Amino acid sequence: MNTTVILGSGIVGVSTAYYLSETQPPSSIHLVEPSPDFFSSASGFAGGFLAKDWFASRLASLGELSFNEHKRLAAENDGRQNWGYAKTDSFSHASGPQSRSGDTDLDWLDTGESRAQVAQAAGPMNTTIPAWLRRREGDNVQSISEDGTTAQV
Repeated sequence: MNTTVILGSGIVGVSTAYYLSETQPPSSIHLVEPSPDFFSSASGFAGGFLAKDWFASRLASLGELSFNEHKRLAAENDGRQNWGYAKTDSFSHASGPQSRSGDTDLDWLDTGESRAQVAQAAGPMNTTIPAWLRRREGDNVQSISEDGTTAQV
C-alpha cells in the first residue's frame, strides 16, 4: 500500500488529503504541519470568505471553480452544520464625516441590548441593506455581491 505524506495542513494540504482519500485508504494519508506555530500561514490568516466572481480575468475561472467546489462539498456533507458554511450577502461600508467624530454612542452595551435590537428600534430601513448595520448620516453602504456569489466558512 502506498503512503502519502503531505507537508502543510492548511487549506491546500487538507484539500489534497481529501481528494486523495477518494482514491486510496485514508489511513495511508498523513498530514504533517512543519510550522511550530498554529495558524501562522495563509490559511491561518484567512477569514473564510469565499467569492465566486471577484477575481482578475486571468484567475476568474479558477475562482469560480473553487467557489462552486466549496458549495458542492457543503451541499454533499451538510457543510452548514459541520463547518459553518453559509451563503452571504456582501456590503461595502464607508463612514461619512459625522461617523468619524469620535462619538461612539455605545449605550446599547450598557443596557444589555444587542446591536440588532437597537437597529430594529430605529425604524424601517432600506431592505437591501441589513437592518442591524448601524449607519449615520453621510455613510455610504452598497451591496457588492449578487445573490449566491459570496459565502463564508
